[in-house]
Amino acid sequence: MRVSAFVVPFFAILAGVVGFNLRMSEHHNVFDAVTGLPYRNAATTVWLTVLSFVFVLAIIIFAIKVASKHKALPGFESAYGTDPFIYPVIIVVIAIVWVIGSFMYFSHLNTHNSVTMNDIYFIAFSVISAAATAFFAIEMYQDSRRNAAYALSIIPTIFMCFWLIFLYRHNASNPVLLSYIYQCLAIVTSALGFYYTSGFLYGKPAPGKAIVTYYTAIYFSFISLADILPMGIKLIFCSLIGINLVHSSMLIRNLQRKSDADYYDIYRDM
Repeated sequence: MRVSAFVVPFFAILAGVVGFNLRMSEHHNVFDAVTGLPYRNAATTVWLTVLSFVFVLAIIIFAIKVASKHKALPGFESAYGTDPFIYPVIIVVIAIVWVIGSFMYFSHLNTHNSVTMNDIYFIAFSVISAAATAFFAIEMYQDSRRNAAYALSIIPTIFMCFWLIFLYRHNASNPVLLSYIYQCLAIVTSALGFYYTSGFLYGKPAPGKAIVTYYTAIYFSFISLADILPMGIKLIFCSLIGINLVHSSMLIRNLQRKSDADYYDIYRDM
């Protein structure tokens, strides 16, 4: 699986870049400049929808194939092969970018005098989640059996759920679902990615589902970068791309081939 650990992420990034460019074209050519409403049956929208469907389907097929022939070893460190140095360092760097993005978003709101209590909650929760992600990686290096690791692993999942609610509240009066649908998909798949990652710590490994959510989160986060968003929010999406790339590559690289005795209901391992 070592080759797949590099080839599949490259495929996800490539698809994400193509999706990003289609989304940029969609913003420039599909949405009416006055009303903000999209033109019906626009070719760019159709192509982006088709690309998204094909990519998600391809990842699901790949995940089913992987889960049918491979299994993850029990425990987070065994399943991901956590490096005692590289993994914490990379995740901490990504978390720092996440924190910077959170404060940049606050600075953006403050510049426009539009800071609300909901924004304060979002920014504070975002910083806490970034810190939890970093300390989780460090805890894996020090002692994954301590209770702190279990608690830290679920904080980002809860934050993603909060972010989804936060995004909906910001767009409650927006009738154009197309203008923020890819952000919703990026947040939902990222939440599931964190959820299935913590599952390995809790003794509930689901490598197939984890692979699907990691790569779909990467893809939809790339597309979300093309939306008209504050730079701070874009940095958070970049952080999610980085975290999912790291976890997906580590998980796939350390999957073990099943023996003949291990070939039982693949959906149980999915």
